[in-house]
Parts: sequence; structure tokens; C-alpha cells
Amino acid sequence: MAQSPQKPTSTATTQEEVVDAAFRMIDAQGYAKFSIRALAEELGIGTMSVYTYVPSKKQLLFYVLQKMQSEIDNAPIAGEFWEDTLHRTCGSILRTNLAHPNIRIVQMQTQIETPQQHRRNIYYLHTDQGMSDHIYETMYSVLRSYLSGFIDMAVKRKLKLTTKAEDQYAGGRWTTISDADTDIEMFHQGIDFIIAGTRAMAAPDPCNWRTPENPATWTWGKE
Repeated sequence: MAQSPQKPTSTATTQEEVVDAAFRMIDAQGYAKFSIRALAEELGIGTMSVYTYVPSKKQLLFYVLQKMQSEIDNAPIAGEFWEDTLHRTCGSILRTNLAHPNIRIVQMQTQIETPQQHRRNIYYLHTDQGMSDHIYETMYSVLRSYLSGFIDMAVKRKLKLTTKAEDQYAGGRWTTISDADTDIEMFHQGIDFIIAGTRAMAAPDPCNWRTPENPATWTWGKE
């Protein structure tokens, strides 16, 4: 059973403290048990005082999602080829979401748009490597759908949110394949399929895209 987060010894004075407290509460207890009133009690402030730091609950949840995504490894590595970058960043996205399944569920339940800072970092990570906008746009569209489907299923299974009913067609080979669709090795095999498709689409480009050695030339991380 998840333990409740420890309450701070002092009241909140910054937006960051409010977001951190909301993150801890949802991460430990789930979104269904979260409320602005409970958050205020956790922080030792009045309920309406929460809105001194965030304009709305929706914006607070956006900041919570942004905080989780700040844990994702999407920084450039000088000289790294794009295929290795894709496996590294996608693996980090999966691990981060599985480390905070209750935060992932927030996005699924509220349909809050993915914070653009993360998307911006991923975009510049690959375009700095030399990938064209056209190739990136197609690759990212496929990749986003793949990641969403895989991660959502993995998170639901981790939180035991999926249930089985009587099904006369269960038990065949198709069932075995379906039950393995959150396997980590299979996850990276899926990334390899996307890499192969990207290469085919970009042909005859040799696709020797890699992060420049000189960080001064990177767009990533620059406002």
C-alpha cells in the first residue's frame, strides 16, 4: 500500500512548493483522492490561498505533468547517432511514466495536452542532428501514437486497472501475443520498426544524422 507523503513543517511560499506537494500527493495516492482542499490542508494554508500560486486546478495539473516530464532524459549527447538517441529518449519516457503511473493516469483522465517544453526539446534534439522537418513530422506522429498506446497499457497493468471477463476466444496464440505487449524488449523492437520506416521514407538519404560535437551549435536548450 502506498504511504501518504509526509507533510512539510512550514507553509508554502512559492508555486514550486505547491506543485511539488500536489505531485507527491497524486503520485502516492492517485488522482481520485486528490483535491484542492486536501492540497491546502497538506500545505497548511487556506483552500483559496492555493490560487495565489496557481490560477486553476487545470493549470496546477499541467505543472504536475510538466514536473514528471522534467525527469525524462532528452538532453543531447555530442556525437550520438539518431537511432541511439531514439532508443535512449523513448526508454526514458517509458521508465519515467512507469515510475509515476498515477501521474500518467492524470493525463489520461483529464486529457490535458502534453507540455510543449518536452516536445520542443525532442524536436530540437533531432533537427539539431540534421533530420528535416518533413521526416521528423512523420516519424514523430507514428512515434507518439506508439508510445501512447504502449505506455497507457503498461501503466494500466501496473495499477491493475484492466480486468478480464469471460471470453470464448481467449487462450489462443493471439492472447499470448497480447499479454506480452508491454514487454520492454518488445518495446525497443517497436522502436526499431519505426527507425526502419524512417530510413525507408528518407531514402536515398543515408540517414547519418548525429548530434554535433560542438554544443555551441545546438538549438536544444536555448530560449
